[in-house]
Amino acid sequence: MKRGVVLVLTIVASVFPLWAGYVAHAKELKHDANAAKQLEISRRNLVNLPEMKYADAKKYYEEALKDLNTLVGKYPGTEEALEAKFYTGTIYCEMKNFDEAVKCFDIILSQEELNIVYKKKSLYFKAKSLLGKGDIVTAKEVVAELRLLEPRAADSFGQELSGMVRIGMEAPTFNVMDYSGKKPIDLSKYKGNITVMVFWATWCEPCMQEFPKVKKLYSSFKNKDIQFIGISLDDDIEDLRGFVKQEEIEWPQVFDGKRWKGMLPALYHVQAIPTIFVLDRENKVRYIGSDTENISRIVTTLLSESKDIPLFR
Repeated sequence: MKRGVVLVLTIVASVFPLWAGYVAHAKELKHDANAAKQLEISRRNLVNLPEMKYADAKKYYEEALKDLNTLVGKYPGTEEALEAKFYTGTIYCEMKNFDEAVKCFDIILSQEELNIVYKKKSLYFKAKSLLGKGDIVTAKEVVAELRLLEPRAADSFGQELSGMVRIGMEAPTFNVMDYSGKKPIDLSKYKGNITVMVFWATWCEPCMQEFPKVKKLYSSFKNKDIQFIGISLDDDIEDLRGFVKQEEIEWPQVFDGKRWKGMLPALYHVQAIPTIFVLDRENKVRYIGSDTENISRIVTTLLSESKDIPLFR
């Protein structure tokens, strides 16, 4: 894994230079020596977590979450419990479980008379989590609040917010070949259709869990003026080729073997997978996320809208 919890700690140290090791005591929170010892063990395990693929690292994350949640339950009202909740949020963020991450940071931010450093850190990672789930509007609000407390940390979101593809904007165009090198995929040619772009990878466990739903979604809307496009973040084309054959995937797939640095993930500023973009008949973004039920409703609504634009099939 190229972006582990060890990097979360590095980010905190660089963006919030006043924080090192334990933060200053928050008001109204007591300190517990036993909780501090347990928290230090968890911190040490996180810092020393080796960089590895998500499938290999997952058990370490889950063990850390279990230990941290136990600490929170055993030592409520302590500084250590609050910091454990913060680490829980950062782990959820790294696991791409952004909804749970936001919940953790909201719990911290709801504390009365919260220590200013806790507030800065929690706002920073809440914004990161919101960006990860594609909630640009709320992320901007959080960054604005963070700017009042820590302008340097808020400024670090400048490129992310400015380059982010947003709902309502016209989708960045591209013209590439599919993974076989035989079929061109020109987004502009799909104008007049509804387009569903799925960013995914065979190494991504959440993608594999969601794939049956995506396949069902495709089956429900195929041959209805809808174009599905898969953008694979796989490292090895044989992994993609084998899965496409095994699952009899009918929609075209794009592959360049560069993971997050690939042209299309960079163009669409994709930071987590699976991520699905739904474009209307004018190639404007109408949805960003991974909830197939919401996608189904949105696509159904788009199908009922005017078809004045000529179709390109």
